[in-house]
Amino acid sequence: MVNDEEMLQFIMKNAEMGCRGINDIKHYANSADMSNALRSQNLEYGHIYHNAYAMIRNRGFSGAHINPIVSAMARSKARREMKSDSSDNHIAEMMIKGNTMGVQKIAEHIRQYDGNNRSITNLADKLMSAQQSGIEEMKGFL
Repeated sequence: MVNDEEMLQFIMKNAEMGCRGINDIKHYANSADMSNALRSQNLEYGHIYHNAYAMIRNRGFSGAHINPIVSAMARSKARREMKSDSSDNHIAEMMIKGNTMGVQKIAEHIRQYDGNNRSITNLADKLMSAQQSGIEEMKGFL
């Protein structure tokens, strides 16, 4: 089971990974539409991250960030992917894969969440909704 602290930590890390992933590829965008879509998604992840962090701090929990090794590996993979194909279509494919993985993971955490804190549940739902919206938005670039 997932308690309040674990759920908030997961939400924060998931949103942080979204921000980092977007930051790693946003400068490869070829069109203004893709740049705007990435900027918008990055802002959404940033808001979710900051909300989760504030909730963690307000509850006296300590906020943990993504493992630097995991972050470096993801950054390296993004660079390799962009070297082979930096089209908006490929960026959209990468974003869809990342968001799909995020949806799967947050859905699993929501199912395992043993708390009944409505603000935490709402934030988890907001994260899943942002990821699902991101998938739909990126489909337009395929």
